[in-house]
Amino acid sequence: MKRTVFTLTLFILLLTFTYGVSLCQKVDLSGTWEGSTDVPDVPEPVKMTLVLEKTDEGYSGTINDNIGMLQNAEIEDFEFEDNYVTFNFTFYDGFDYIAVYITLTVEGNKMNGHWETEDGSSAPIELEKINQE
Repeated sequence: MKRTVFTLTLFILLLTFTYGVSLCQKVDLSGTWEGSTDVPDVPEPVKMTLVLEKTDEGYSGTINDNIGMLQNAEIEDFEFEDNYVTFNFTFYDGFDYIAVYITLTVEGNKMNGHWETEDGSSAPIELEKINQE
């Protein structure tokens, strides 16, 4: 009897784990994400567009803004695990190259988080998926 209960419990745990993993694998971030963030010395929120494409290795993509600082900036080091997204990109501000590190939490068709630079500047980001690729 104990062995049957143990076997049944183990089976249920494995089934639950397998179902959870299959749900995680069905999340597809491909598409266009739009939103906004704050940028130092810019009085209004800056509109951003993130375009993601699924590849064999994970995701690739570009990021743009409405003030012209980011023009198809290629994202690098993209990671997506447990509904958390991290990536970075580099842009030229007219004086220097600046690396920006992004951390986001995915909740359905929304991503929320923040960006940060090496000098300690940071601000929140909110993005919403507007279409799928």
